[in-house]
Amino acid sequence: MSRECRCGRPTRDEAYCCDNCGDALSRALGDVTWLDAELETSITRQQGIDYRRVGGGKGGKATVPSPANMGASDARTHLKALLVTWALFCNEEGIRNSSPHAGLPADTLPALSAWLLWRVDGLTLHDIGPEAVDEITSAVAHCHRHIDRPADRQFLGDCREQECDGRVYARPGGDVARCEACGTTTPAEQIRARLLEELDDRLCTAAEIARLSTYLGLKAGRESVRKHVEYLSRAGRIEKHSAISDTAVYRFGEVYGLLVMKDYGKQKTA
Repeated sequence: MSRECRCGRPTRDEAYCCDNCGDALSRALGDVTWLDAELETSITRQQGIDYRRVGGGKGGKATVPSPANMGASDARTHLKALLVTWALFCNEEGIRNSSPHAGLPADTLPALSAWLLWRVDGLTLHDIGPEAVDEITSAVAHCHRHIDRPADRQFLGDCREQECDGRVYARPGGDVARCEACGTTTPAEQIRARLLEELDDRLCTAAEIARLSTYLGLKAGRESVRKHVEYLSRAGRIEKHSAISDTAVYRFGEVYGLLVMKDYGKQKTA
């Protein structure tokens, strides 16, 4: 039975959210790790110069709190509280997912957003899913308004150097990945290749495969990839595996290999 999404578009597979809204939620959650770092940068700039006292009044430069920085702090606090609420809801309701991580995530924005990304499809199948889309995308958009520049970094995981708890970033499609804490650099494609290898045996839905593969550099739109995965399934070229719900899941590595063979632009290998 088809339903109508809150935005007015039709849904698929008895979902309560359309594909566009599901993708919007995925994009918002995917931005959270980068936003966390950028909001921290904005928040720590907590002193500004009172130019009325420069060169005249006693004491020279005076510092005053920046209201914009307080706004960034409030926006991040609200976003984290919201993600915690939705993580608790998903855990209590047993929202369908194919995540490799059991239990609740760590109490950080990157961990919460990564954990919820695995549950986007499950949320779209729940009658309260549209509320998750509205609340999370709105909170992420609010955070974007409190930073100085657009997202230009791709989060590639935690640093593997000893005694370093930093996070590794690269420019989308860039050649070098750098740890924000210790400054160690690594060939970005080497890390992307390692992530793909770790995903090889993971069972994912067509939408999850589309999100993961395009995030890691496959040159295609998410919707195009999702439709191609469903085509491969109908043609019997990929194997369906059992899942908790009626939504089909596939082995990521098997599907990704066929996606790379299609004219999407091949990944470099490390």
